[in-house]
Amino acid sequence: MNVLFLSVNDLKDSRYRREGKRNLLDTRFGTADTLAFCGRLESAKKTRYGPRLKINDANPLAVIVGTFNSNVRRDAEKIVEKFKKEKDLYVLIYGNPYETDQLYINVNQDNGVILVDREVYERFHKLRKEVGRYLIGKLDTSPEGLDTTIEEEKAKEEAPLELSNSEIVNFIRSRDKEEGVKMEEILAHFKNFDGVEEKILELMELGELYEPKAGLFKVLE
Repeated sequence: MNVLFLSVNDLKDSRYRREGKRNLLDTRFGTADTLAFCGRLESAKKTRYGPRLKINDANPLAVIVGTFNSNVRRDAEKIVEKFKKEKDLYVLIYGNPYETDQLYINVNQDNGVILVDREVYERFHKLRKEVGRYLIGKLDTSPEGLDTTIEEEKAKEEAPLELSNSEIVNFIRSRDKEEGVKMEEILAHFKNFDGVEEKILELMELGELYEPKAGLFKVLE
């Protein structure tokens, strides 16, 4: 088993392939049959195929957990229940690549989902970046290629963390006294982020927010 610690953004430059009975993913860091991700839990819901967990590490990733493994399914179900009471959660995910019409991360192994804290989340991504630079150096030994890749990595590290849906929901829930929270108040609070209005519309489509009056938003409990 070859494991790569990745960010969700790394999947954009990857290529899935089948080799014998193994499902592999070729990335700029090398090839692996097992992928690890760590992000803040943005949503957690039960489905007929297993719990659906959505994490965010600056980019979102949704996985269905335990369709063919009851052990990891139970672990994910506990996370769903905990998320109902506590929203500031982080999850470490181990899965295997699989592609049909699109790339999926198949989470069907014991300990495939683990609740962690913010400190572990930060350590995971620090280690991921350090190992990534090392692997890139091994794959591209030319000074020009290595310098270019390191600059690209630095630019990604400096990018701000994307605003998660759960942060918007938690803010509205905390500020809502009775009638709802005004759009202007939400935009003012998240003024350093782009696409806030689009995220609010997405949350309404997901059934997590509703608009009792024009311009006012409430959490659908």
